[in-house]
Amino acid sequence: MKTRIILILLGVIILQLIKPRIAKNTCDRVTEHGYLCENHTVTTKDGYLLTMFRIPHSPLRESQENEILPRPAVLLMHGTECSSDMWVLNGPNDGLPFLLANAGYDVWLANIRGNLYSRQHQTLSPSSREFMNFSWDEIGRYDIPAKIDYILSRTNQKKLHYIGFSMGTRIFMITMSTKPKYAEKIKTAQMLGPGVFLCHIRSRLPTLLAPIFGRPGVLSSIFGAMQGNALSDLMRSVLPGICRHNSNTCANYLQSMVGRDSPYVNQTLLADFFSTYPAGTSPRLTLHFLQLVNSCQFRSFDFGPNENKQKYGQLEPPAYDLKRIKLQMPIEMYFSDNDYLATIEDIRHLYKIMGNQLSLHRLNFEKYNHWDFILAKNVKTSINDCVVDKMQQYEGRSFNGSLCNNFRNKACLLSRLVECLFIDFTATAATTADK
Repeated sequence: MKTRIILILLGVIILQLIKPRIAKNTCDRVTEHGYLCENHTVTTKDGYLLTMFRIPHSPLRESQENEILPRPAVLLMHGTECSSDMWVLNGPNDGLPFLLANAGYDVWLANIRGNLYSRQHQTLSPSSREFMNFSWDEIGRYDIPAKIDYILSRTNQKKLHYIGFSMGTRIFMITMSTKPKYAEKIKTAQMLGPGVFLCHIRSRLPTLLAPIFGRPGVLSSIFGAMQGNALSDLMRSVLPGICRHNSNTCANYLQSMVGRDSPYVNQTLLADFFSTYPAGTSPRLTLHFLQLVNSCQFRSFDFGPNENKQKYGQLEPPAYDLKRIKLQMPIEMYFSDNDYLATIEDIRHLYKIMGNQLSLHRLNFEKYNHWDFILAKNVKTSINDCVVDKMQQYEGRSFNGSLCNNFRNKACLLSRLVECLFIDFTATAATTADK
């Protein structure tokens, strides 16, 4: 009895400790650094109300009389179980949205349907099963196009830049393969930790669950009927308190999922990170993830033969035709050896299909893991400066090519890129010292 009382009291204390942090939304995190932030609502064709946060400009540029207008628009898309919060946790010195605003961009931070910022619908209750009946397919077909169209209309521009982390890559590929005309609306596309194919992921939990839930059946049906956001909300209530008292425990928990032994993770951010993660999603989206792990294919959601026949006109779900993707510029892919969720083997397979539609950037830092693309102590110099520089080059602005020197294969000419890639994929680790 005493033990139970102590545990309850500890739970109350933890909840009180993290309560102020839960109340902060993305705009709160942006404006506390002196940047302007706007809240926008986008309505999809199937009725979901999605929140986007906008950083229209940087306070560092307000006094510049020669500011170029309109500022080029850029859309940032978060990863699975994440929200727009993930982009701004690093603050103005390292966070990609702030660096982009400082460089003169109109920055838009997206949220997918079902996460903590996008739990509204024109007719459906967020607690209903119908509201949660979506996978990556609906996000790629409805959410991304709606966001792109809204931003271009709002800014009176014809094209924008796109930056995706993890899932942000997958749903972009779905959009561009199912709605290829949207390629005309993209200037550059840059992908961090770009997991598209998931056949060779090394994260233990999904590899254990995929054979069980990654195919249609009784168990996957039970899982799909669950209310996933309740667990996500509970985890955001408990994990920050644990992280503030023992950041090593949180770091080990995170790295067990995305890549072990990374020396780069900024542990001072973990309590804040876990106050925003997991941000919630649908059980069907999780099942879609496990299906791709199990099938080793990049394809639509598998409902089972009978429902597939009704929905797709065939017994198996159709694969997304990646060869339909034709952007003006190659899609920039930034990846690392120690990423458990976007592995070199799967990126190699993607390259075999898409060829020079991709430009591959393999980090020199061997221990960089999946979340280091967002939370690393050196994320500005290792990744973000290069991302901004690529966009500056496209815009015809002043750029510094040396900001992208942290990657292998950079000396390869396009004509021999395949040779360089496959030599490097099978070579021993580079001798470049980790920073």
